[in-house]
Amino acid sequence: MKLVHKYLSLCYNKNMKTVIKYKEYEATISTLGAEVLELKKNGSNILWNRDGNYWGDSALVLFPFVGRNYDDTYTYRGKQYNIGIHGFGPKSEFSIVDVNDNSLTLSLSDNEETRKVYPFHFAFNITYSLSDDGLNIDFNVTNKSQDVMPFTMGYHPGFMLDKELCHYKVKFENVSEPKEVCIVTKCMLTGETEDLVLNNNELALSPSLFTESAKIYAGVGNVVSLLDENDTEIVKLQYDGFENIVLWQTLNSDAKFICIEGWRGLPGTFQHIDDIEKVENKTFLNPDTNIKYSARIIF
Repeated sequence: MKLVHKYLSLCYNKNMKTVIKYKEYEATISTLGAEVLELKKNGSNILWNRDGNYWGDSALVLFPFVGRNYDDTYTYRGKQYNIGIHGFGPKSEFSIVDVNDNSLTLSLSDNEETRKVYPFHFAFNITYSLSDDGLNIDFNVTNKSQDVMPFTMGYHPGFMLDKELCHYKVKFENVSEPKEVCIVTKCMLTGETEDLVLNNNELALSPSLFTESAKIYAGVGNVVSLLDENDTEIVKLQYDGFENIVLWQTLNSDAKFICIEGWRGLPGTFQHIDDIEKVENKTFLNPDTNIKYSARIIF
C-alpha cells in the first residue's frame, strides 16, 4: 500500500525527484529529462555537482538526436524542422511508469509539441536500477508511427574529479581501429576522421583536449574506465548497443569533471542541412517495432 501511495503522489507532480536505494548505493532521479541528479556510494556522490558556472547538468539523456543539426534544422520528406542540440529529451517531462525501492521506470511519448519538431509517434522508456556494483540503465525506443523512424540517442553523464583533469586518463576495452570522428565547436560533423593514437589502449586527459570541441571516438569498444594517475579505477562504463564513446568537459576551462558518454549515431553535418532519411549515421526503426540499449555505471 505504501508503494501505491508513493507512486500516485509522484505521478501528479511535475519535475519530481525520486530516490532509489540498494545496499551502499543511492540514486536521485528527476522526471525532468529523466536525469540522474546524484549517484552515491556510501554517501559520496560520483556525479558532477551541477555547478552552473561550468555545466548545470549531471547526466543527460539525448533524444531523438545527439549533437546538433546545421542551423538547428533538418529535413524530412521535403519539410524543414527545427530542433536544438541533443533534441528535446533533456528538457522533457517524463512520466513515472513503475517505482520500487531500487528501481525506477520513466517514459516519454510523443505529444503535440514534440511532433512540431520531430514528426513521429514514439514511446521512450528508461529504467534505472541499482545492483551490487552500481547503476544499470535500460533504454527502450518504440516506433509507433506508420513510417520508418530515424533517430539517434545518447547518454551523457559527468563525473566529479578531485584534481585537475591532467591527473586522469581513460582506458578503452575491445579496441579495433580507433578513430576520432571530427566535429566543429558547435558539435556538427566535418566529414573527416583521424587515427586515434592510444598507449596500451589508454588516453591521457588534459584541458588541451577540449579547446575546440567534444571528442567522438569510434572503434574503441563499448567499455571505458576512468583511472587516476595511480591507475586506480574510479568508474567503469559499459554501453551496450552504442557505437561511439564521447568525452567532454566545458571547453577552455578548469572544470573538475569529465563526461564519458555513449552515443548511438552521430550529429548533423556542418554547413549542410541533412535529410534524415538519407544520412547513414542514424538508426532507422521500422513501424511497430522497438529497440533496446543499455548502460552500466560501475563503481
